[in-house]
Amino acid sequence: MKFVSWNCNGGFRNKFQSLLSFKADVWIIQESESPEYLAEKKIVIPAEKHFWHGDRSCKGLSIFTFNGYGTETAPFFAPEFKYALPVIITGPSGHKFLLTGVWASVVKDNHDWDYIGQMCAFMNRYHGHFNAHSIMAGDLNSNMLWNSYYKKEHNYARFLELMENAGLVSVYHALTGLPQGQEKVPTSYYHRDPARGFHIDYVFMSRPEISTLKSFEISGKEWLERSDHVPLVWETENA
Repeated sequence: MKFVSWNCNGGFRNKFQSLLSFKADVWIIQESESPEYLAEKKIVIPAEKHFWHGDRSCKGLSIFTFNGYGTETAPFFAPEFKYALPVIITGPSGHKFLLTGVWASVVKDNHDWDYIGQMCAFMNRYHGHFNAHSIMAGDLNSNMLWNSYYKKEHNYARFLELMENAGLVSVYHALTGLPQGQEKVPTSYYHRDPARGFHIDYVFMSRPEISTLKSFEISGKEWLERSDHVPLVWETENA
């Protein structure tokens, strides 16, 4: 099973073709348009399912599935969390897992929930729903480098504690052995400046899911012509 996670920096209707060559089964896309918005613009993305959540129809969080993967909204989906989208995916072989797409962004009227704050609140409330077959992926807009910018009850260190308690591990850090905050490969470039790269996009997986990994890649700077973020692409043995 193959996945792509990408913050497209808006205008996904004009960029989705660039992902087709990955031949992925699941896309997790941040800053993407709603199905209604795409239909209004007469844009057809060749996915079997498109789940979307957000405040603005032109810029939200999407999960697309292809190739016969069954998908349904997770029972604990909560509309108040605009930038966390949990779905249950069932593969053709019957393998079932929880996938949560995330995009840590500004939250109107609640600055304690801005960026990683909302993800902490989400995990505080729903950590019990994550099991041995769980994945969370997307743009967290956070790194240990900026941990002190936030209150300790909802900073990045607290988020990592909550993820550990839920049995979820960052794939990049598990594979490289590098500590959080000492990443060597950027996932985003400030104002698309190749010299100003930061690691703020992540894939977290339960350890049983990590054990099935076949590959994990962070795409290169050639993607800067499309977005200030690059895609994260990974594949597992599950189907």
